[in-house]
Amino acid sequence: MKIADDRPAKLSTTRRDFIKTASALTGAAVLCPLDFCCVARAAGQPEAIIIRGHHLFDMLEALGTGKSSHKTLGPVAQKTRANPEVPIKVVIGVDDICAPCEWWDRAKAHCKRSLTTHPQDNENSMASDKNAIRVLGLKPGDTMSAADLYRLIKTKVTKKVFAEEVCVACRLVNKCKETYESRIEAAVKALSGPRS
Repeated sequence: MKIADDRPAKLSTTRRDFIKTASALTGAAVLCPLDFCCVARAAGQPEAIIIRGHHLFDMLEALGTGKSSHKTLGPVAQKTRANPEVPIKVVIGVDDICAPCEWWDRAKAHCKRSLTTHPQDNENSMASDKNAIRVLGLKPGDTMSAADLYRLIKTKVTKKVFAEEVCVACRLVNKCKETYESRIEAAVKALSGPRS
């Protein structure tokens, strides 16, 4: 006589497939079991680029000119510039620029590049992330197209707001504020123009 097995029957589909199908059928994201990352997207819509608050401003020159020598910021800016409708999800902390960077310390969740010479940089970056999101009237996790986000930045963040409310704690603020207006103009223009 065979004793019944109390284990659940193995499903022919994975949880991820189930969630994807359920989301598509309902038109919304469903709660994700375990630690799967679920993002509801319309078919064909690109996956959101995750950008921390202060990196929105660090990307300005690369967005405007299409050039950057930074190994991880450059490719993110190029992807954004190539598709201004790509969704950007704003966050506080690690993003798509930090995560692959050689200077990102995954164990301690901070940048180690200038840690010995400027030990406050990580704390100041987090403050700038929070300030940027607050000034824009957003919440961490909010998502909008790159073109719309940079138009919002241009509308809400003047040179004075940039220097006195967003990046006020950053050691580079005086240098960056001098070129802020021309860089935001160039970025918005690049994200609004026709695609080549």
